[in-house]
Amino acid sequence: MRIMRAAEMLLELVIPWLTICLLPPAAGTVIVQTMRQMPVITELRPTHNEKICSTWGNHHFKTFDGDFFQLPSPCNYILASQCKGTYEHFNIQFQRQEINGVPIIKRVTMRLDGAEVELDKTSIKVNNEHFTLPFSRYGITAERTVSYVKIEAKLGVVIMWNEEDALWVELDAKFKNQTCGLCGDYNGVQVYDEFFKEGKTVSLDYFEETWKVNGPTEDCEKSSVQDKQTCENQIDLCSNLLSGPAFLSCNNLIDKDSFIGACVKDICRCNSSTTCLCSTISEYSRQCAHAGGTPHKWKTAQMCGKNSNQNI
Repeated sequence: MRIMRAAEMLLELVIPWLTICLLPPAAGTVIVQTMRQMPVITELRPTHNEKICSTWGNHHFKTFDGDFFQLPSPCNYILASQCKGTYEHFNIQFQRQEINGVPIIKRVTMRLDGAEVELDKTSIKVNNEHFTLPFSRYGITAERTVSYVKIEAKLGVVIMWNEEDALWVELDAKFKNQTCGLCGDYNGVQVYDEFFKEGKTVSLDYFEETWKVNGPTEDCEKSSVQDKQTCENQIDLCSNLLSGPAFLSCNNLIDKDSFIGACVKDICRCNSSTTCLCSTISEYSRQCAHAGGTPHKWKTAQMCGKNSNQNI
């Protein structure tokens, strides 16, 4: 009954305000274009693991409920927080910056059961005290591997950062329907609540301002305008890359079509250069491996080979 009601609610809301169009030839993906340019791509198959939210590369986001969107901005944002309980057990924020035109994550800050944790490229601070890794205290463990820094809290939160452009948050199922932030409400229903307010679709400005958190002396710039090119002629390239032999084990585990859409946007941003799509292919590989797949080595001297240590 809950599933049927959720479907009815989506139909009631989507029909008046949304224009739905299929991305050829990626038939499994629907682009939802709101009236004031809040583009959201929804997965039509279940997400591989709905406990995961991630952001990577060219300002891409995938919510707990499987919605894809872009938010290009150097501001500090709430990525995920427990906002619907009597006590906020966690609050995770992050900020991007661009270096030579390449977006990276500058800083990750979090409050985990009262402990304040801050990560940047050079250090980790807990309750304003510097520590080296590995670290274990206050119900928090932190370690560095070849590919990422991993923070795990006993309360049921895992954060992984590759110290460059990609950040993951994984939550225990007990936090379902209790979260706020760019990662969404974790209620298992795509689009609904995250991108609607009082029955109307929200604008990109509204969505951004809702979860933006500036410091007392900080005032970041507004988001840059998203590229309006379609670049549909690049769909085949992205589809061939993500359907290649390296990813055969991934096809039935995660939604490939949504990543194809992200890949096309990456190529648009770089004027058809393939260098920008490396982060999206890396994210596809990471999520495939997390879902139980066995992606093979895909980077070559011609394709993203410089950062081959990111291969999974």
